[in-house]
Amino acid sequence: MNAIVERDLVEAIESTLFIYPAASGLSHDLGIPGLRGRVTKVSHPMSNLCGDARFSEREADSLVAKVKQRYGDLAFGWVTGPSTRPADLPLRLEAAGLRNVDSVAGMVLTDLSLPIEVNPRVLVREVSWHDAIANSEMMAKAYGLPVAVMRLFNELVAATSDRVRSRAYVASLDGDQPVAWSYLVYLPDSPTVLLGGAATLEEYRGHGIYTALVARRLADARVDGRTAAVIQGDRKTSAPICAKLGFREICGLEMFASAH
Repeated sequence: MNAIVERDLVEAIESTLFIYPAASGLSHDLGIPGLRGRVTKVSHPMSNLCGDARFSEREADSLVAKVKQRYGDLAFGWVTGPSTRPADLPLRLEAAGLRNVDSVAGMVLTDLSLPIEVNPRVLVREVSWHDAIANSEMMAKAYGLPVAVMRLFNELVAATSDRVRSRAYVASLDGDQPVAWSYLVYLPDSPTVLLGGAATLEEYRGHGIYTALVARRLADARVDGRTAAVIQGDRKTSAPICAKLGFREICGLEMFASAH
């Protein structure tokens, strides 16, 4: 794979955390030059997320202070990656009181036709955004998020789906009751898709449900002419599964959270 394509894929991994545009009543742009970020009414590091910083060393500390001031009393998160500038920004964030709370694997698959064996007991269905919002409680429990955060995400994706095409899926095991969920996001003007946040209720894990959700989304993306898929994989859960399915890690992301 040539270096230009690789750079494009790293950019896709870093930027898609902020792919959804502002939506009236739900989110607005953080409004700080050289930084991607959103502000919502829900106080949580995933709801109020910023990153992909391009700061000069001279201005970095004052801009970190400005971000903290802009978020005010809201809990917020900050993501750093290979393109983050300055390179020592993670140390500056910790010095400013943010905690490193997670490490994420940026992974890619460039052959969407790779065969994936799926448990026949798992049924994956595409659902409407109305259904996705109605399933917010199950999704939140599976992902370990507050229901208010999950509902906000579903409402935000639904409200912006005319600008960024996204599809929602649920999965069940031996029946119709959804026990897992996932997104498929089409990067605008790109051959790449993002396999967005996915999670399975804890008591149903270990049955290949996540694998079935990956397989379905890759198949749908391939039918639509897409040629690559990226994922921000949790190193403890999804990343090892994706590695077995043929994904390879091309970068790492660090997640920081404010001390609220």
